[in-house]
This record gives sequence, C-alpha cells and structure tokens, in this order.
Amino acid sequence: MTKETKIFDTLTKIPLKIEKTEDTNKITLIGRALSSPIRIEILRLLNKGKALLLSEIAEELNLQVSSTAFHLSVLEDANLVNVEFSTKRKGTLKYFSYNAYKEISIILRNISPPNNAPSPIVYNIPIGSFVDAKFTNSCGISTANELIMENNPNNCFIPNKIDAQIIWNKGSGYLTYAIPNDFAFKGTLAEVNLSLELCSETNGYNADYPSDITFSINGVELCTYLSLGDYGDHYGKYTPPWWYIESTKYGVLTNISIRSNGVYLNEKLVNKKINLDNLNLTNDTKILFTLQVKENAEHVGGFNIFGEKFGDYNQAIVFNALYKKST
Repeated sequence: MTKETKIFDTLTKIPLKIEKTEDTNKITLIGRALSSPIRIEILRLLNKGKALLLSEIAEELNLQVSSTAFHLSVLEDANLVNVEFSTKRKGTLKYFSYNAYKEISIILRNISPPNNAPSPIVYNIPIGSFVDAKFTNSCGISTANELIMENNPNNCFIPNKIDAQIIWNKGSGYLTYAIPNDFAFKGTLAEVNLSLELCSETNGYNADYPSDITFSINGVELCTYLSLGDYGDHYGKYTPPWWYIESTKYGVLTNISIRSNGVYLNEKLVNKKINLDNLNLTNDTKILFTLQVKENAEHVGGFNIFGEKFGDYNQAIVFNALYKKST
C-alpha cells in the first residue's frame, strides 16, 4: 500500500460531552454509526488488524457490495474507519482499516474531579508557532488559503507563519516548539503525550521515500520515527481543494508517549533509557519540543507537518499530560 497502515497506532481517547454544543455532531454521527449490528460486525472484522477492500468485507460478512458500501460510508462519516488507497496495481484500490481511536466516551453529566486530583492538561500547538527552525533551500509554508513562503529559508519567521497549515522541508532540518510547563508542577505525572501528522518530503510526492524523523524534549532525544513516504496520491480529508495536485496532500498520525518506564512510539516501547525524570520538565518556564531530520541520518528524507485544516486529521500538534490518581 502507498501509506503505512494506521491500525492501533495511537492511544487516542476521545471524550465527548453532552454539555458541549461543538460535540453534538460527533455524538450524533457516532451514535448513528454504532446503531447497526452490521456496522459493529464490520468494526469487529477490521479490528483483527488487516486492511480490507470493500469486496473483501462484503464477502467475509456475506453482504451485498452496495449495502456494505453504505455501512462503510456511515462509519467513515463518524471517523470510525480509516480509508487508504493503493496505486501499486492497475488503477486505484480503496482499502478500509480500523481507526486509531482506542476509546470514545460520551459524558452525560459533568462531574468535577476532587481538588487533589488534577485534570489532564491538553495544549493544541499550531504548527506555525515554532520558535526555532532550520530549513534547506527546498522548503515552504502554506496557510489553508495561500502559499506564504517557498524556497526561502531566511524568511521562515514571517509574521503570518502562525496561520500555517502545512510546513515542509526537503533534506535535513528541524522545527522547535515551546510548550508551557505549568503542568509539570501540578501533581505526579504518569505520562506526557504528543500527537502530530507527518510524512517525508521530496519533489512532488513519492510513497516510497523514507525519512528518519527524530523527536526530542529539552534536548533529550526520545526516539526516531521512520516515515515511509511522502504522500500525495489523493487529497487528504482536510486538504483544501485549491492545493497543487502534484504536491504532498496528507501524512500519518504519529504519537510519542513518555512514561515512567520509557518512550513509546505509536504504543510500542522503543527507548527504555529515557523516562519522565530525564526530561528536566521543571527547569524553565517552558519545555522545548523538536522534530528533526539529522544530516547524518540513514534516511535524510525531509519532513512535512500538517495543521488541523490540512491532511487527514483535524488537529495540529496535540500535547497532553496525564497524572497518577491520588490515593
């Protein structure tokens, strides 16, 4: 397939609240999607971990193809399944796989936690809010409406960079973001998590174009993510229609978690040497998060990073801190 299979690759938990009007549409779509036993059977099938074609799902569940297509459309509207495309065979094939969500909760009544139990802290970091950067001569920044910088690394700190929805750099380089560290003083941390949509960067796009993207906090290297390609065979769910047809259009949602026993990349323990105690979270008024393609990396394939109005996911960089429950 032209894109990494995104099955079980996040620990995303989605809390929806009845009292929040902005959650109404999501609750309605999810409720509709889960109201059918057939759609639940489809989710059970995809939960086995293999991406399937429409015809394969229909055959496995002994359903008509047209009926299966309808049920998958409802699940897709609720963001309960992923849709991926393959162009390796003749024509374009559409695959369906299980969504990255591990848990969706609907909160019917808001109950405040006890005073001694801090609530989880969540920060949404705009991709254009970087405080330090190094680009090559092949780079760019675009908002959802227009290209605002291309191939001019000396002009990457233009004021309207804050509105960026896609940032790219070919070859080696980095972006650094400042995140408030007040969460580090609020209680006993259990973990901190970062989630962002990424892919490699080359001329046009190329699904077979690896890049080693390394993440660090406060200069402490956490792990390296191998991006398998630069994706553009179809428009991302949120990619604006005016965007250049020959360019990158979506990425892969990537998650980094730092816990007491090590660093997890997409829920796989990848670094046992670094834990929360190594990150110096209380040494300043902020923490610095960096994504980087090193000059000496095995795969110097650049990077694309996506905002909430570009790519396949309605988010920029999401940071959250979770606390151990008080006894």
